[in-house]
Amino acid sequence: MPKTCILICTFNRPELLRRLLTALVPQARKHGCMTVIVDNGTRSSEAVASSFHQEMEIIYERLSEPGLVSARNRAMRLALASHPEFLACIDDDEVPEADWLANLLQRIEETGAGFATGPVVPEFAVAPPRWATDGAYFFAEGDSFRTSNLILRAAILPKDESQWFHPAFNYSGGEDSEFLGRLAANGAVHVVAENAVVRESVPASRLKRRYIWRRGLRDGVAIAQILALRSKSRTGFAARIMGRAGAKFGYAANHLFWSPLSPWQFHRAMADLAAATGILLRAVGVKFAFYGRPGQHANYRAAPDNEMR
Repeated sequence: MPKTCILICTFNRPELLRRLLTALVPQARKHGCMTVIVDNGTRSSEAVASSFHQEMEIIYERLSEPGLVSARNRAMRLALASHPEFLACIDDDEVPEADWLANLLQRIEETGAGFATGPVVPEFAVAPPRWATDGAYFFAEGDSFRTSNLILRAAILPKDESQWFHPAFNYSGGEDSEFLGRLAANGAVHVVAENAVVRESVPASRLKRRYIWRRGLRDGVAIAQILALRSKSRTGFAARIMGRAGAKFGYAANHLFWSPLSPWQFHRAMADLAAATGILLRAVGVKFAFYGRPGQHANYRAAPDNEMR
């Protein structure tokens, strides 16, 4: 029985997956981990996973169901069959630092917390524009609720699998924020593992205004969906929607005002404006698909590519 299972969901990134597994091999060996890979891309990465079978214990599954939630819930189900104490999550476009898992385990064990998260720092494929670095657009603080750098106790997971990652976020993203926020609201203690660092690959395609707009739109859609799940009445939902959208518009105006002195704030204004737009559009029933396979998003406004992944 492994003490820790490492969960990876992958989608059409075989070379990035290979890079990740290469970095995980010494950590998995040291801690006796099993690695679970769920692949629901349009192209199989089984050959990549198979090439590591002699170096680490791997369970690889090809999943026909599209979407982030489908992959995450399946990965947890596969991992829990081995009865681990901890589940660690990392994205397929990331590389952990050498002591990543050790630091996550130390932090959650010394504090007795239910789950711990760590920072995500960018690894740019090309020299980034100044706005990207000055505005820290691709840096995630360690206290953010993300599955891109996470460890949690298996014991805190709801017994009812329908209470895991919510299907409403399957194509939109934001499922990790909603799920971890729900665990915290139900009493799970969250701590930050500042020394458990992962590096996220940032391709050149993300260093464009189009990406900043779409990421803001995605964040707004997720906010609206979380509010819909947590609001007990239509009136309460409407009030919270208007409050969050109004706040985003206010942030956008503030960033825009200061942008002549700090040019990076123009992109922050764009992201906030996009988030406000996403909140309002989702609130009136418009569905967006930022993840999953093209052509499989019934009743969704599908993204033209997978750049959000």
